[in-house]
Amino acid sequence: MAVVYRRLLADRPFAAGVGSVALSAVALGMIPLSLVLSSGESLVAGAFAAGVFGLANAVGVPIQGALMARIPARWVVGTSAGVSCVLMLVVAAAPGSVAQPVLLAGAGVSFPALAAALRASIPRSFSGPEERSGAYALLSVAFQAGLALGPVAAGLLATSATRCLSFVIVAAVIAAAGFLLAFSTDRTGPLPRSRSRSSLPPAGVAAFGRILAIGGLVSMATGSLTVIVPAVAHAVGRQGLAGPVLAALALGEAVGALVFGARPVLGSRRAQLITAVALTAIGYAALALVTDQLALVAVLVFVAGALSSPVTILLSAALDDVVPQRMIASAYGLIVVAAVGGAALGTSWAGLIVGSSTDVAGAAVVATIGVAVAAALAVPRFKPRTKSQ
Repeated sequence: MAVVYRRLLADRPFAAGVGSVALSAVALGMIPLSLVLSSGESLVAGAFAAGVFGLANAVGVPIQGALMARIPARWVVGTSAGVSCVLMLVVAAAPGSVAQPVLLAGAGVSFPALAAALRASIPRSFSGPEERSGAYALLSVAFQAGLALGPVAAGLLATSATRCLSFVIVAAVIAAAGFLLAFSTDRTGPLPRSRSRSSLPPAGVAAFGRILAIGGLVSMATGSLTVIVPAVAHAVGRQGLAGPVLAALALGEAVGALVFGARPVLGSRRAQLITAVALTAIGYAALALVTDQLALVAVLVFVAGALSSPVTILLSAALDDVVPQRMIASAYGLIVVAAVGGAALGTSWAGLIVGSSTDVAGAAVVATIGVAVAAALAVPRFKPRTKSQ
């Protein structure tokens, strides 16, 4: 298992890219909680500020991905990291300023799209399917681990330091992550333009739309766990365990990605995707049956994370088949946007369901239906693009 990863991490630019993605994800995970905690008594203001940053970041990722098709990625991420760092320092220097939403929007749009940059470089760096699968897995693990560590770091800083220090550290982490990738990546320019059309044909648009839909539906189910787990913990009188149980999701995602990416899996990529999504649906169906037992919920949350990780990796790998190489960075950015938006939507509708007369199991059933629809969308074959596309 470790042989593939040792071989990949021996490639210094890729190893630096994985480190930069992890650092950027730590910063991305720190910002929302830092904004909420820095708002003092006004949690609504903190949540609004976090929402402004998140929405702006969702807009900025595909924009930066599109720029990488025209400008070398090292210049895009280096410039964006510098701009985002400066804006976060201004936020730290002027807490509660009326201009804070504008500053946060600018910092979100310019937050360096390092995961998209690294994802676009993988097909050029590694030719073998085994190496590519392992590289996609390491990218997923680095991003998820950073997102999990970010809120922990923000919480520790909020209790042990002045509030503005959190944003200074976030700015430093953004700069370090962006410049690490910018100075470690190769100095080649963007991919040369093809003489034929570089846009997606209708069949490619449909296939890419299905990739976005599958990723969004699975992320909606994941987002519902943010409500389901605390509701179960509250029902059994163990509210303090909600956090550790949710941490099992990130742990499951990391373990699932590492195991899946370590060795070739039998069957076609399409068969693997159908199997992974179907197993994920079964996991959520089982969750609906044990919502009165927190220990079993924790186990199934881990299982759901482990099963959904291959889905993320396979959807990322499918881009190589349906999207021209110069469009991969922006396409991957849209996948990230669909995942973030799907998770937010899943949290919202799960909150409405649990808050109504329906019990927690109802939210798990709806999550199961959503993943089942994703499994149905995975059944048609993703038609590969032609070389001229």
